[in-house]
Formats: sequence, C-alpha cells, structure tokens
Amino acid sequence: MNGRPSDVTDSVSLAEALFAPRGVALIGASDDATNPGARPLRFLAKHGFKGAVYPVNPNRARIGGHGAYPDLASIPGPVDLAYVLVGTAGVAEAIAACGQKRVPVAVVLADGYAEAGGAGEARQAHLVEAARAAGVRLLGPNSIGLLVPATGLAMSANAAVETERLIPGRTALITQSGSILGTLLSRVQARGLGFSKIVAVGNEADLSVGEVGALLVADPDTDVILLFLESIRHGLALARFAAAAHAAGKPVVAYLLGRSDPGRAAALSHTGAIAGSDKAAAAFFRAHGILRVDHLETLYEAVPLVSGRTPSVFAGTAAAVVSTTGGGGAMAADRLGLAGVPVEGLPPASVARLREAGVPVKEGRIIDVTLAGTRPEIMRAALDAALAEDHVGLVLAVIGSSAQFHPELAAEAVAGYASSEKPVAAFVVPHAPETIARLAQAGIAAFANPEACADAIAALRAWGPPRPALARDVPPAAADILASAPDDVLDTQSALAFVAALGIETAPSLVVPIGAAAPVLPFGFPVAAKALGPAHKTEAGGVVLDIADEAALAAALKTLAGNAAAADTPLDGILIQPMVAGLGEALLGFRREPGIGPVVVLGVGGVLAELYEDVAIRLAPVDERKARAMIEEVRGLAPLRGYRNLPKGNLGALAAAIARFSQLAALPVAEADINPLIVGETGAVSVDALVRRGPRSEIE
Repeated sequence: MNGRPSDVTDSVSLAEALFAPRGVALIGASDDATNPGARPLRFLAKHGFKGAVYPVNPNRARIGGHGAYPDLASIPGPVDLAYVLVGTAGVAEAIAACGQKRVPVAVVLADGYAEAGGAGEARQAHLVEAARAAGVRLLGPNSIGLLVPATGLAMSANAAVETERLIPGRTALITQSGSILGTLLSRVQARGLGFSKIVAVGNEADLSVGEVGALLVADPDTDVILLFLESIRHGLALARFAAAAHAAGKPVVAYLLGRSDPGRAAALSHTGAIAGSDKAAAAFFRAHGILRVDHLETLYEAVPLVSGRTPSVFAGTAAAVVSTTGGGGAMAADRLGLAGVPVEGLPPASVARLREAGVPVKEGRIIDVTLAGTRPEIMRAALDAALAEDHVGLVLAVIGSSAQFHPELAAEAVAGYASSEKPVAAFVVPHAPETIARLAQAGIAAFANPEACADAIAALRAWGPPRPALARDVPPAAADILASAPDDVLDTQSALAFVAALGIETAPSLVVPIGAAAPVLPFGFPVAAKALGPAHKTEAGGVVLDIADEAALAAALKTLAGNAAAADTPLDGILIQPMVAGLGEALLGFRREPGIGPVVVLGVGGVLAELYEDVAIRLAPVDERKARAMIEEVRGLAPLRGYRNLPKGNLGALAAAIARFSQLAALPVAEADINPLIVGETGAVSVDALVRRGPRSEIE
C-alpha cells in the first residue's frame, strides 16, 4: 500500500488524520484497568485531547465515563483515526468496519503478524489486502500507537504515557519498537524536554518510516526527526524522506538494532559473507544524509547539536576540548580519538594571550583551564579563544564537580553558546542531572558519559548531504552474457567473460573437459588450474597453482578430477590461466541488501577475506572519486598505497574497476565478486569471479 495518495478522503489529509483527527474510535476499548486496551481512553482524557473520543465495545454501555458504542456504524460523527485494540483474530473484521465508516487511518495494536514467521507473514498480507479493499491506511500492526503532546492526542497503550504531563517539543520520533516509545519519552521528559510527535510504526505493513517521516518534514512543529530502527524495511521511501528532510533543513538521526548477522557465514559469495546488513546500513545512511549513532543516549542527547545545522558543518576540522578537570578532559579526548575525531589545542600565541588576560590555561592537546574555569568569565574566555581558531570546528566543554552543586558557574557560562556559529557541546563529568537538563533546555547538547559524547560528535563530523544519483551505464555485451547464461550462477568462464565485458582487465583462460590430456596453451607457463563448478574452489580442493610445465599440468588435471570425484562434486570442466603477478590482491564485490539496495564492496583479496572483514562499502553505483575514497579506507590495502616506501599499485586502475563493477546495479544481479583482483604497477587483473543473477530490488 506504500505510495497511495496522502489525501485519503475528500476532507482529511493523511497528516490531519494521524496528527489532528476530529474524532478517534477505540475499537475494543476496555474498562478493565489491568487491560492495555483500557489505557488509550484514560490517556486521552488525562492529557486533554479535545477531539471526539468514541469507545467501541458491544458488551459495554459505558467505559471510563464515556458512552460506548456497539460498533463503528453507530458513531454519529466523523472518525478520522481508529485504534484497533481487539485481538489478532478480530482485526480484519475491524478494518472492514473502518472502511464502511470511511475511517481514513487505523492503528493496529495486535501482534502475531510478520514478526511471528511464515503464518504471521501470510496473516499480515491478508490484512494489507483487506485494508486496501476497504480504503484504509494502516499504522502497524504491532504498533503501540502515537502521541501528539501539544494537543493531548495520546493514542497509545504504552504504560509510560501514564506520566503526569506530555511536554511538547520540536523533535519528532519514529520508532519500529513499541517499548522504545516509553523509554525515550521518559528519558527526554526527565530533562524537561519533549516531542512534537511520536509514531510507533510497528511492522510497517502499510505506512512506513519513510512515509511517516515525509509527513513530519512538512510539519511546522518539527525541527529534528529521530529514528529508532530494528531494520531497514522500505529503503526507497526512507531515501526519499531523507532527501526531503535535507531540502527542508531538518536533520534525521538514526539508531539501528540488528548489528550482528551470523547467518552471513553461509552466503554463496565472499561479498555475501562480509557485506553484512549493518555495514550496508551504514553505507545507506551515509549516502542519504542520515546521521547514524551507536548509543541510545546519543539519539536524544545529540538533538541540540544538530538542530538548525547543515551537513558538513564540522567536516575537515578538529574538536577543541576546554576542561575544568584534567581527568575529565583526557577522558573526553581519548574517546573522541577512538571515534576518529581529531582533538587539537591552542597554538602557543593564543595560549600566551589567554595567560596575559589572566586565564591560567595549560599548553597541550586539551585546553585545561583548571579549577579557575569554574568562574564564568574564565570559561567564556577559553571558549571564545577556541572558537576563534580556524582549525577548530567544534568545542567541547568538559565540566567537573562544580556542575553537581553550582551549575551557575561553568555550566551557566557554557549555556550561553547555544547560538554559536560553530557547535558547542558539554560533557558533564559528575552525576548532575539537573545541570544536564538545564544545559539541554538552553539548547546545548549535554552528555552524561564520554562514549555518547564522542559518538554524537563523530556522527556530526561524518554527516554529509545526500549523494546525487549517478548515471548507470552498462556495456551491452555484459548484459547479453548475463541474459544468455543457462543458469542463475554463471560458471567461472562465463563470469570472467562478463567481468571483461564490463571493461575490467581479465586474465586469459582456456577450458578443458574432465579427463582431457594437457592441452597446448596459447600462453606460457607457469599457470593455474581451477575446477569449474564449486563456488569456493579452494575449500573443494579445486585449485592448483604455480604449474611449471606440461607434465605438471597433466598431473594437476588428474588431481583436480580426483578431488572432485572424492568430494562427489560435479565439474563443468577445468579452467587454465597464466599465473598473474602483482603487488597485492583485492576483493571486489557487489550485493543487493534487502530494503537497502545494491552495494559495492572493496576488501583485501584471498581466502581469508571473510575473516578480516576489513572492507569499505558504498551504495552502488559509485564514480572513481568515491572508489578512491574506498581504497583509502581499507587498512589491508595500505601496501598498495605505498606504505613505508613499498612500490605503489596502480590505484587508478583499481578505482576504475570498482566504478565499473558497481554498475551491476543496473543489471539483474543478486551478488557477484572478483576474488582476487590482482593489482600491480601497471593495472588490475581479475583472475576469478562469481556472478549470480537475481531480481532488481525495490530501493531502485
């Protein structure tokens, strides 16, 4: 149902139905206080929702002080939003009733759908079909609801909404997890801050994170949008939303679960084993201008750091740490360094000027103003000096023990920098929740631990705009080879021909049948012989290297045939190639990630590629400039970059191969890799390849 028009009735838009409904129906409302189905009615009354509220329950005349209705048809006024609180078995019937009442949007609390496996997936597909037939948009199923604090719309069964007050704010939250709605609501409100909107999308059977996000981009009450994700399900909608958010100047910050994926070990290609969903997700976020954070605290603590900012605000510069405590400052600088953020102090001339002004600053990487920094004028002087340096893009104020009992000192001075052109953040070393709240309310990103602090600053420094779409240009010969292959997994000879058709240099080869005598070769010795058939030839005993002459070749052919027979592995023949010398080996891969789309992978080549997972990943396709950046990221390719005066490989040829291979995004290829791609001083040569056809993904 994704992609349906937002105007779901003649009079109510999708945004109005979700966030400003004239009337809400609670289907299956309960008067049993222990039943989660009783909460939404109580919460709506408690938080002052002014719209009409209609409890629907055929077994009750009154619920919670409200007159109850036996069914939706009995409700006299318009219903723009329904919360379906009945069990899984009754949901489809309730959705049909919503269609008859012309309810534009229904929120479904029940679980037991796609998250429950095969039977649940079928049940969810049936629910979506029923909603489509009824003309009803779905939020969920498995949705804990939504909140609009400014109007008291508390359509949720989460117990945290029991709070005495819902505080309005200018930050929106979209969460796939229902419990996280309460977690983040309670944590943010503990700082005296709040949300503009909170939406729990559940299983995203219809309304996705991206579609809800697009509504929030247009919301005048929202400045920053937070995402709590368990997976990326509808990448195309998410990418479009991120582009719209960037155009509107509304930062999007994401926290993603599911970072481990042991199932990758069974993947067909090396790329499938090492391009795990988390790495692909990181590439997705980077490509679409979404800030990705690793700590839950960072998700909400970083909001003042990004609000009103644009991508690349901190790129290419260092952070300065101004501290009233040497230990706290060192802790912050250490974590920043681990996160890849350079930390630099003041030049000697600036230190001298501060000392002349009576600021007892120490020279070094940390701008340590000692206990004197608890005096507001000392802290302000040090912050001003750091902000004035061209090499400094962000200043982190580290506040020691004074923050616990005397926030009017250093912390109050820091609070005055919320509107600074360069970002200013604070790490509060002691347990001082009141001071942290005070700073946050003033508009300063205030952190309670150095890990979340460094996480936020690193995310800000890495934040860039959405990348422009690149043209896709695949040589017709490559498309023809792929289309004419008899099987979805191309044999090695066909795969190498396919790679050559892409414009990537490939070693010459000759195929001989099983049992054949050693042939006359069109190239010289030494050679390698490879069995055509197994996906991973080394593990199957299907490779013999450094064959020096015709006699050794005859022996190698017998060995390969014998190994295949012993392993009961059928062979399509034996591929013979000249040994290719080079300075190093790279792995070049391609894969389509569910919900994300095509990615290109670069790593160190060889049989241990999966073990090291030293890779760079980007959404495909990439140009040669982005390919060069990928080469710089892979530590294991340092020798090819001339590390410690080693001879340099032809990085231009490697970058060109990466860019050409990434064009597989334009073809129906599920996964592919070249391993190894041998890089020498004059070029980059493919000697082995794997290609598997598959459908194009919806992200494209």
